[in-house]
Amino acid sequence: MTNQQELTRLINARLDSGSVELPVFDDIALRIDKEVRANKLDADLMCEILEEDLALVAELLRMANSSFFSGMSPVGSLREAAVRLGVRQIASIVFSVSQKRLYSASGGCFKSRLTRLWKHTSAVSLGVRWVAANAGYRSLADDAFVAGLLHDIGKLALLSIIEDIITNDSVEISDEVIDQTLLDLHCEQGAILLDSWNLPEIFKIVVLQQDDELLDPHNPVLCMVRLVNKVCIAEGLGEMGHSVEADIESLPEVNALSLSEADLEELRMIIRDCGDEGKAAA
Repeated sequence: MTNQQELTRLINARLDSGSVELPVFDDIALRIDKEVRANKLDADLMCEILEEDLALVAELLRMANSSFFSGMSPVGSLREAAVRLGVRQIASIVFSVSQKRLYSASGGCFKSRLTRLWKHTSAVSLGVRWVAANAGYRSLADDAFVAGLLHDIGKLALLSIIEDIITNDSVEISDEVIDQTLLDLHCEQGAILLDSWNLPEIFKIVVLQQDDELLDPHNPVLCMVRLVNKVCIAEGLGEMGHSVEADIESLPEVNALSLSEADLEELRMIIRDCGDEGKAAA
């Protein structure tokens, strides 16, 4: 049975050799994200870009008509969705769909792990968007949503490498060793992956500092991701699939974001709702 030190050595050897395929960011989602950040994206350009991937359009329309947008009349075309929801909302959905594809790509031994990890990731992204919209940071809602989707991307990359090691080297690795290795390495590996994707520095900072003992109270996106991540784990929506007792009300992130007890209770309710697969995906 491979121990943690040996697994880390095997992972580093794979990375140094370049012999493992790491997750690749969806080109269309990346183009849309860049155009949105440059304030160059209108409904016509968005439709032009998205029409290159009809499967993505179909999934986008499915999500735009999901319960996440309850209260809105159904949309039947890409252009209608772009006009109705706005290009920034559509860009967020495209980002979410592209990330879900990465977590669904493996049919190997980690399929169930990746499913749990995606449910956790999507719940965090939904939770941080809610906190941003309700805690005085509405202008940061889009960045917070994307940061939530990306905060555990290092675990996805590491699972891809470990799956390759198990498959091709025929080694046995316990769940405990895998869990601890993910915990120890995912922040650094996630930041490296975001660098390769050329994503903004704000997301790299969140990935690198999400597990730090000390909190930067002046980075609200980081505070939101840290808080919602802990709430998800407390509510049983962590990537390991079990709940952990936590005194959420006393967390420094709560004070930094000036959240009330009522805010926290509503956030908990939203996270519990994410146990429903449809809402989590949205």
